[in-house]
Amino acid sequence: MQFWRHCMNAFFIGIGGMGMSGLAKILHGEGYKVAGSDRNLDGDYCRRLQELGVRIYPQDGNGPEIFMRENGLLPSEFKIVKSTAVEDQVPDVQTAERLNIEQMMRSDLLAAMFNAKKGIAIGGTAGKTTTTGLIAWILKYCGQEPSCAVGGIISGLNTNAFMGKGPHFVIEADESDGSIVKYRPWLSLVTNISRDHKTLDELRLLFAEFFDNTAEDGLRLLCAEDPNAMSLKKLVNKNIATYGFVEDADFRATDVRIDTDTASFKVSGVEFTIKMPGDHNVLNALAAIATAATCGIGLKEIALALQAFPGMKRRFEKVGSCAGVTVIDDFAHNPAEIAAAVQAARKSSTRRFIVYQPHGFGPTSFTRDDLIEVFSNLEENEFLFLDDIFYGGGTVNRDVTSEEIVNSVRKRFKNAYYTGSRDEIVSRISAEAAAGDLVLVMGARDINVICRQILERLPGCQKCAA
Repeated sequence: MQFWRHCMNAFFIGIGGMGMSGLAKILHGEGYKVAGSDRNLDGDYCRRLQELGVRIYPQDGNGPEIFMRENGLLPSEFKIVKSTAVEDQVPDVQTAERLNIEQMMRSDLLAAMFNAKKGIAIGGTAGKTTTTGLIAWILKYCGQEPSCAVGGIISGLNTNAFMGKGPHFVIEADESDGSIVKYRPWLSLVTNISRDHKTLDELRLLFAEFFDNTAEDGLRLLCAEDPNAMSLKKLVNKNIATYGFVEDADFRATDVRIDTDTASFKVSGVEFTIKMPGDHNVLNALAAIATAATCGIGLKEIALALQAFPGMKRRFEKVGSCAGVTVIDDFAHNPAEIAAAVQAARKSSTRRFIVYQPHGFGPTSFTRDDLIEVFSNLEENEFLFLDDIFYGGGTVNRDVTSEEIVNSVRKRFKNAYYTGSRDEIVSRISAEAAAGDLVLVMGARDINVICRQILERLPGCQKCAA
């Protein structure tokens, strides 16, 4: 039974989030009445929805009633959709409870959509957004018309979600809230496993259940380069295929060449080129190749699709270059992703100025020691600047600070700085960066606004074009 027979008109609380905005877009496109609220009405995803005609209200408790009145709806004729990030104290939640409007979790809505199709679910601590985007792109490029919900914008399609007529629904499956076990995929994939939100033991059990929930006639894929991911083979008594660089991988990349802006490699003698540097992106592409091949697409056709793939927004995205200095925007927000982005940056620069905005007090506290370890292993020609920890509202325990992390890092790596001022970060980097240097700005929130500020303030540059 198709998911939209279960779902109806919806009001999304926190509609400006990546996952929420994608589902709102899909329901809107299916002809349902859709609106929502958000703390930040000026965010990129809010803007994209408003351009489609979706109404977005301040998160002050009035939105659900205005939505009802403007659309002639009764409380029983729509649902409130929320995520685990939305607390019970949020005024719109209290309004929903007062009016007895049914509430559902974002993950349940996505599961209803996904499980109604031949689902392809990508999980893992790092790389799942890019891998999901790659798979959706290949399937669409090769005429299979998939549906997709991903946690980032696919550059060539300029969207993070769409509904297609084909059999496959490609999703980025989130393990942070445990919702990954709600999906019943035909093909499941785990890119890697490292501490992020949960302990390694908790993550292994979640991903093992994720694999157990995969269809008997489907495929389970693991990255052979990640020992934690490979440990699932001992927990899951079902057939699992692997991809990687090692000789015994079922899908293997050989003759790997990493350049400044691209990576090339071969699979079964077929040459592949992607416009994304770094070994980690070769692995992401290899996962996509394995998935597309399982969907019946030939390797040469996949190679053409990958060569045309323009990348994901905010995934090692080149914002611009000026005076020989390149500025990169990357969504990396956990230790594994940070390490991969830095490693890729080292392939194409003399020195690196690294800026990181920690992703919330809870996640930062949980990964504090891992962050300190990653940053303490930076090289002497690298310079680290930590922004303040992002605070998205609500009740949180502020038991860690960026300054405290920097002080710990400086015991082993001296080029680490906390200024307490974004303007000072911009000023220092724009004054010190020289030809051949690279500025890597990382974080899941709004730190990327400084990318163009740095470019524009480099000596001799006036509003450099990307």
